[in-house]
This record gives sequence, structure tokens and C-alpha cells, in this order.
Amino acid sequence: MSSKSKIDEIRKLFASSLGRDEAAFMYLGYSGVIIRTSSRAMVIDPADLLKGEEIKALKGVDLLLFTHSHGDHYNSGVVLNIFKATRAPVLAEPLVADDLKGKISIDKLTSATPGKTYTFGDITVSTIRGVHRGPINLYHIKIGDLSIFHGGDSGYVTVKDYPSDLALLPTGSPSPTASPENAFKMASELKPTVIVVIHGSEGQSKEFEGKVKEKMPETTVIITEPGLQKTITFQKKD
Repeated sequence: MSSKSKIDEIRKLFASSLGRDEAAFMYLGYSGVIIRTSSRAMVIDPADLLKGEEIKALKGVDLLLFTHSHGDHYNSGVVLNIFKATRAPVLAEPLVADDLKGKISIDKLTSATPGKTYTFGDITVSTIRGVHRGPINLYHIKIGDLSIFHGGDSGYVTVKDYPSDLALLPTGSPSPTASPENAFKMASELKPTVIVVIHGSEGQSKEFEGKVKEKMPETTVIITEPGLQKTITFQKKD
């Protein structure tokens, strides 16, 4: 996708009108994603996947989140450019937060300790310790009636206490811990209405999709290309 097309897609993402039971997202690559609800917008793990005019096209971002410090999730230069453009608060795994100290004003930077919950206006974020080579945070985010889970590129951890409408789940490559099997174990506990597949090869994503279709047929799986924005309408469970 050309940079111009990507900028156009970002502008569409932020211009779209959303209802209370809708969300829009753009998958950036790896575990990077921009998510909008009817009232809020977040950027998670953008790594170095947003540049220049793409960053300037971000409008009304309310929170930046980082799962861990690996280069396919976190790039300090990109964070500073997004922060300069949006002034959005940053919630980050402690190693990332430590790296950003002195670069971002202290009132805008929060070090996310696993097991704790953080509030940013009407956004509530619960932090879960993941499994990876080095520390990693997983996040359960509540905005109004919608709940969103982001799995970074973690292996399996128990998440049964975090039921979600939308789950972003990693299926593998280049992660040494994520896999279709681990993603499915988390999906079976989260019981989401919609799953967006992240951080995996085409084969791994298709393998995961097959498992969900067979054993969780009521759940929608979205496999998308980086740079495309999509809108999701949630059918709330009774």
C-alpha cells in the first residue's frame, strides 16, 4: 500500500461516524493497531509503522499503549512524534516507560504494572502479565459498553476473567511464544464476538481461523491487510 493510500485510510478511520455498538480499526502490522469507538481512539504498539504525514493524520487520539520494548512493538522516535502530534497520554510496560522518562512529560506517562488497573477519563485499562522472551503486558480495555483485549505477541496465559467483545490475538511469526494454539486457548476464555488476527504468518492466521470456525462458530474472525480500515458492528450477547 502506498503512503498516500494509507494516509487516506487513516483519515477515513477518524472521519467515520460510529454507533455505541460499533468500533473501527486499522491494522498496522505485527501487533500494531489503531482503534476507534464512538467516543475514543487509541494507538497500540505502532512500532515504526507510522511515519510523517501518517502521524499528522491521527486525530483525537486519547491513549497510546505499549505491550513491551521489542522493536516490532516500540520505537521511541515514533512514540515522540505521535505524542507531539496528539498529546495523548502513554501507558506502557515498565521498560518502555523507563526509556521514555525525560522525553515525555511525567503527567502524560504511566508505567503499567501487571495486575493493576488504570483510568484515563472513561477508558479503563486492566494490565495482565503475558508470556514472552522478556516482560510483556497484555491489556483489557473498557470504553463504555465495549470491552477490548490486546494480546501483544504473547503465548498463552489465563484470561478467563476478561471477557471481551473484541479480541486482538497473535498467531505467531515472528514471535517465539505466540501460536495458533495459544491464541485459540485465549479466545476460548475471552469468548469475544469478533477476533482480529495479529502478529502471525498467513498460514498461522488461517490455521487459527479454522480452529475458531470449527469450535467457536458464533465468533467472527477478521484477517486483514496492514493499512486498511474496517468497521465492526457488535451483536451483544444475552
